[in-house]
Amino acid sequence: MVVRLLTFLTIFCISISASAATVKDLYDVAVPVEDQTEESRSDAIGGAFQRMLVRLSGTEQVLENPVLMGEQSNAQSYMSSLRYERGTEEQLLLSVTFMAGPMQKLLERAAAPVWGSSRPRTQLWLAVNSDEGRTAVGPEEGEWKAAFDGAMRRRGLPWMFPAWDLEDQMALPVASLWGLFEEDIASAAARYSSDGYLAGRIMAVGGAYSFTGYIHHSDIRHSLSVQADTPELLALEIAAEVAEKLSERYAVIPLAGIDNNELIRVTGINTFADYRALLEYLSANVAVRDVVVVASDRDEVTLALDLTTGWSQVLDSMALDKKIIADEEGVAYVWQR
Repeated sequence: MVVRLLTFLTIFCISISASAATVKDLYDVAVPVEDQTEESRSDAIGGAFQRMLVRLSGTEQVLENPVLMGEQSNAQSYMSSLRYERGTEEQLLLSVTFMAGPMQKLLERAAAPVWGSSRPRTQLWLAVNSDEGRTAVGPEEGEWKAAFDGAMRRRGLPWMFPAWDLEDQMALPVASLWGLFEEDIASAAARYSSDGYLAGRIMAVGGAYSFTGYIHHSDIRHSLSVQADTPELLALEIAAEVAEKLSERYAVIPLAGIDNNELIRVTGINTFADYRALLEYLSANVAVRDVVVVASDRDEVTLALDLTTGWSQVLDSMALDKKIIADEEGVAYVWQR
């Protein structure tokens, strides 16, 4: 994406910590492969391509998009590298890295959602019944930790377990978590710096697993109830529900054939570093095609944005970062570097 500077200004800095997490390996996918034959490799590349489409859009509905599915035979043209590696239990994997620009353009051409690398971090407050009774699922629970790590990574979702130290145990007894007492859960979750949480109970009955709980994120409150045969499959089902719900809020849906130019004023540009950081930040957003500097006046710049969708949806996609916020009058925006 090109940022064209129509005027030059010398301009200074405010810093604020963003609560969103950047998914660093968003374009890397590893899929099982039977062997290193050409046929097996071709099948694995097709599977990796589908996983990438789901991860980048946040929804499995893209697998029904004829434009995207028509490109699966050309999947190698969207790849930058591939290699074989060994996973757990010496399973052979094909590790594929896709190119960000071509993949985003493909999704845009297909009028499919595009979810950038800045995504909300989700706390997992979970309790499970076991031989020892009902226990909290934390970072020391190897089986469940591995299951959720793989599932959340597959969907490109930043996540964390609470520490479940004495402070957590006092704030949220397992009985309260098992009973899904929402006020107690919200109070315990407030200790951590994240964007929302998933709370629920896992029951193991007759060799199968079931989950009952809910997602709480900003103004989103969504109930979940899923079943699966193994911890790994249950975690995949839960991660899929979380991704589908959050992508509804944060993924950008391109509007083909519609003029989406937006003129905005941004204040708080006090150094040239601020100026450059603002332009780089906007240019990196998946919904911004182009940024043009129209005018500058002391600590304020006026920018013309060429967008793939409406400005309100772009603002939603940037809300987690808290870098551009509306001023008190609602007529301009303030840069919070």
